[in-house]
Amino acid sequence: MVTLTHLKTRAEAAAAGTFLAAGLLAATAPGALAATPAAPAVVRPSSAASDAYTVAPYTAVNLRYGPGSGYQWMSTLQFGHTYTAYCWVYGETVVDNGYRNNIWIYTYGGRGVGVGYASAVYLRGDERAGLPASAQC
Repeated sequence: MVTLTHLKTRAEAAAAGTFLAAGLLAATAPGALAATPAAPAVVRPSSAASDAYTVAPYTAVNLRYGPGSGYQWMSTLQFGHTYTAYCWVYGETVVDNGYRNNIWIYTYGGRGVGVGYASAVYLRGDERAGLPASAQC
């Protein structure tokens, strides 16, 4: 079995992150995980993802570098505006105002911000903020 202590290149480390997220690789090195070990692995959409969707927040919502509150804040999506979304991913479960959801939307936050993740709990639409099931990252 390959462990994180045996990884030597960035490519191997990137591949290991994918396998770690899937539970197929054991992290055995001390300090092998990032500072937010409870946060899920960041999933970026494939270069083939060309569909774009529109999402609208119910309220101001944090845009983060990954699908969970343990990831660094990038910007805030504002109520009353619409944003371009590309895909959705499972991440940290968010509970607010009686809603519970673990789906995060990979969203363009605007010029100078770039793309990040917003919890679908705060976006209009169904549990995937109106994105189709096939739009999974």
